Amino acid sequence: MDHKTEKKALIRKYINGECSAEEIAEIKSLLATDDLSVLFDEVMDEIAASTVDQYNEPDLEYALDKFHEKQSAENIEGNILPLSSKNIKLRRYLSYAAAVLVIIGSISLLIPRLGKKTQQYAQVYQHFENPNGKRSRILLPDSSVVYLGSGSTLSFPSKFAANMRAISLRGEAFFEVTKNPKRPFIIHTGNIVTRVLGTSFKVDAFLNQPVSVLVSTGKVRVDREVNKVLHPIAVLLPGQSVVWNEKTGQRELGSTPVSDILGWKNGKLVFRKTKLADIATILERTYNVAIAINNSAIAERQIRVNLTTDIPLSKLIKILSVAGNFNYKINQNHVSIF
Repeated sequence: MDHKTEKKALIRKYINGECSAEEIAEIKSLLATDDLSVLFDEVMDEIAASTVDQYNEPDLEYALDKFHEKQSAENIEGNILPLSSKNIKLRRYLSYAAAVLVIIGSISLLIPRLGKKTQQYAQVYQHFENPNGKRSRILLPDSSVVYLGSGSTLSFPSKFAANMRAISLRGEAFFEVTKNPKRPFIIHTGNIVTRVLGTSFKVDAFLNQPVSVLVSTGKVRVDREVNKVLHPIAVLLPGQSVVWNEKTGQRELGSTPVSDILGWKNGKLVFRKTKLADIATILERTYNVAIAINNSAIAERQIRVNLTTDIPLSKLIKILSVAGNFNYKINQNHVSIF
């Protein structure tokens, strides 16, 4: 086997997830060279050609996501997954392969595909919407569990696709995802895509607000999707979090105790140096009340406090007033803080 063939065999092993630690290290050192870049393109052409011969239409998103996931896991810097020109080339070649398949596909193969597409379009979606003051526990078709927060909505198909489990969220929810390596679990929140195989984590994605993802178990990948192209934001492990601000295009990595993340699904609210104005916004959704803070200095005051939502609002506000050193008045579903 000549040197070029050996390198191409190594690339194939890398794509298929069969590399040893030593081989992965070799791949990393070679990825920066133009030589390997050209060979990588050749390998993708060969894969595309062999796929055509087998009359199989490739799942482009799955192949690209697999490559992205492998780079994420092996990235030297740990959390940030750089978008490289090689990723763009990979998408180009995969798209080329799909185009070829469409052109040369026979009528006998096209008819069953059209039948499948019709079934997809006829898919029934379930939609759950929680008003302010209500939380719910939802069981998904794959036995995953979603704890949907107040003022939040969740949509998902009555039956997941064969190669993925995709849902849509607006608001906040805690997820306990059933592990299935062959069917990634994907959450769409606006143009932010959160992808896992089996883990537990919390997502906050309210309209016109920054999106945050906090991980309690497993590994979670967060991307930004623009024109069907994924731009990596972060890969998170337990206790790690990321906040993405779409308006500024900035992301903020952080850490959150796993106990705080897990506690949310049971109605616990843990605030560690959080502005009172932000706490008030959360309590408005949770209790379906209006909270007015009549002093800007008090609104900006940062508070450390542990609260639980299974107690009456009057008791909770009293506890909060001690931690925040403010006065308040409650009139039915209106709270004034001063």
